[in-house]
Amino acid sequence: MNSNYLSALELADLVNCKVNQRKIMEEWLSARRWKFELDKTGLPKVAKAYHDRKMGISDEKPLEKSHQKYAETPNLSAFT
Repeated sequence: MNSNYLSALELADLVNCKVNQRKIMEEWLSARRWKFELDKTGLPKVAKAYHDRKMGISDEKPLEKSHQKYAETPNLSAFT
């Protein structure tokens, strides 16, 4: 089966832990601000495309600031 998500083995390799150490995987991802969801067994689900962008191995360009949905700081002049 071809999945869009990293396998438990791939996650363990990324995090440098054992395949069944789901809490360590979750903590590692959270500490580095990676986006993930937990499946019903507690395994973090990380999209392969997201992994590739984070690791700098994707041909897809990251979003430029001009293409972001929201500004990084509030527009205080809107309140005057």
